[in-house]
Amino acid sequence: MIKKRNLVWILLLCLSCCLGCSEPEKEKPAAVMIKTPLISLSEPDFLEELDLKKSAYPYAIDKDPAEYNGMVIQLVNMLSEEMILLSAAGDLGVTVTETEVNAAEAEIKADYPENTFDEMLLKNAISYSLWKKRLKKNLIIDKLLDREIRHKVEITSEDLVEFYRKYNMEDPRDLKKKNKEPQKIIDENELVSILRMQKTEDAYEAWLKELELKYPVEINKEALKPLLIDIDEKEENNNEKTD
Repeated sequence: MIKKRNLVWILLLCLSCCLGCSEPEKEKPAAVMIKTPLISLSEPDFLEELDLKKSAYPYAIDKDPAEYNGMVIQLVNMLSEEMILLSAAGDLGVTVTETEVNAAEAEIKADYPENTFDEMLLKNAISYSLWKKRLKKNLIIDKLLDREIRHKVEITSEDLVEFYRKYNMEDPRDLKKKNKEPQKIIDENELVSILRMQKTEDAYEAWLKELELKYPVEINKEALKPLLIDIDEKEENNNEKTD
């Protein structure tokens, strides 16, 4: 009988412990700021990009609400375009290896003697992890552009002749009248490179519009609102201070 009573007390004690121990609250998932059907950008990642953008200004840009809001919208547009391109790269299997990223990093660091690269990051308040993440994204996008546009651009002999005439062949007598020095003759390989870049830029806009239809971007406007400065509210607060 005593054993049974002890067993009952033990069971009651265990039950009370179970009832008293609630599950730890799960962290609320971060809001998604921008997304395409394939990838998304979380609020913390967006804020990191925003801090990076603000650090590029030599003055406190948030003191001018209109300029600050314009900068935020510009960032949203830039990241939206970037996500469209990265979505296309993912679909097409365009990626870069860690070896390629490290090689690109080494090439960039070679322009910074000793520890000046780290000092540059510190001075501009850029974390190394964010810089490395941006580098990888840029390499993927560059490889995508190479595959989908640059390598498809055709440079004909007529293109070269027309471009050369347009930028290099001006009558020497006209140059003398204008007190201008004769223009430097562009090497043919350099000329091809310039022309390819120009044709790539011309083709990019039409190509991007096709991608926008394939990978529509959704922007979380509700999550974006608190990041914008309410101009009317700011002006009202300033007026109250001057009264």
